[in-house]
Amino acid sequence: MRWAVLAVVLCACSERPQVPILAHHSVSRSGDEFAIPPEKLDAELDALGRSGFRTVSFHDWLDGKPLPPRPVILTFDDGYEDAWSTVLPALRTRSMTATFFLVPAWIGADAAHRVVREESGFTFRHLVWPEVAAMVAVGMEIGSHGERHLPLSRLPREKVREEALQSRLEIEAHLRRPVEVFAYPYNSSRHYLRALLRDAGYRAAVSGSAHGGADRYELFRWGVYSGTQAEDVVRDIAR
Repeated sequence: MRWAVLAVVLCACSERPQVPILAHHSVSRSGDEFAIPPEKLDAELDALGRSGFRTVSFHDWLDGKPLPPRPVILTFDDGYEDAWSTVLPALRTRSMTATFFLVPAWIGADAAHRVVREESGFTFRHLVWPEVAAMVAVGMEIGSHGERHLPLSRLPREKVREEALQSRLEIEAHLRRPVEVFAYPYNSSRHYLRALLRDAGYRAAVSGSAHGGADRYELFRWGVYSGTQAEDVVRDIAR
């Protein structure tokens, strides 16, 4: 019986969403294993385009709008400044879009109040609200990554609700438009969290490769890291 249950769990985790989702973090030369240099992003975007992939938003997918034959969703977590200075120009040059998951506690009011963090020997600079608004104005989608980037699976349920709801309301207040999608910080998702995020007003939530699947509130994402090659990205999502 235990083997049968395990088989069901493994099967559920091996499922993939109908639209492939790619997860990125910083696009820079920071040396962080989660960061990719700008030329690698360029190579990835060009490889996707050559292979016939076209970027779409979560909103259009969730609304059931007609999608291109080979849709893909690009996501960028944590709201780094390079989302504005590096990623946005690369996307616009290719008429592509992406979804950026923000941590409101890390987003400053303006350039004079930009949040700069030190973590694990690396320096991280984050977006400010005017930059986020300008990204939205040219077609980028914004989601929540939690109010303070805390691993939800380690929090009491009431704190989970607070992280999810407060972050959504804060982003919506700044941008004056709905925030529909949540990205689990650290990809720390669990099945019981799905209902909490739904109740917090989200239409979907994304995780990573360890816990993600096809469920709308725990969607699988292919991670793109410093060692990932463009051809690997295309091969993985084309399967």
